[in-house]
Amino acid sequence: NVERDYGADELERYANALNERYAGRELVSLRRALQDDVVDAQSRVNQTLRDAATMAEQALSGHEQQQDYVLAGGSNLLGFQEMTDVSRLRNLFDALDRKQDLLSLFDQTLNAQGMQIFIGEESGYKVLDECSVVTSPYYVDGQVAGVLGVIGPTRMAYHRIIPLVSETARLLSAGLKAE
Repeated sequence: NVERDYGADELERYANALNERYAGRELVSLRRALQDDVVDAQSRVNQTLRDAATMAEQALSGHEQQQDYVLAGGSNLLGFQEMTDVSRLRNLFDALDRKQDLLSLFDQTLNAQGMQIFIGEESGYKVLDECSVVTSPYYVDGQVAGVLGVIGPTRMAYHRIIPLVSETARLLSAGLKAE
């Protein structure tokens, strides 16, 4: 018994994902792997929400009039094969330190409706030519308060990152509601 109806295409995606990851396992091993993956995913979501809350607190404490951003998780880029070029990473981290290019990119997101995805050269910034940026605005009292984004390789797991950014922005908006 499930709480909602699932479409055939959605069930097929889930079946393909399960088969790709767990095919050929014994039932006991499969159950343990599924439980471990659920615990790991929940841990990652919880950490992402803690990071988002920390960033929101830093961004909103005394910086209401200052255009700025909070950066976390840059070292995670080192875990991607596509991001092993040291000079490319150095240029990216330099751009993150300078802030201006990314602030301009995030301004575009502030003025757009909903989630924005920039793949490679679409961002318009040379330093991001081999990266992707997934952004979503978050709101306070129906007004855009800021932008939450993820920078990663162009071959990132979009099927996981897009819902994560969207849901984190939604939860951040809910947590920032004025009382």
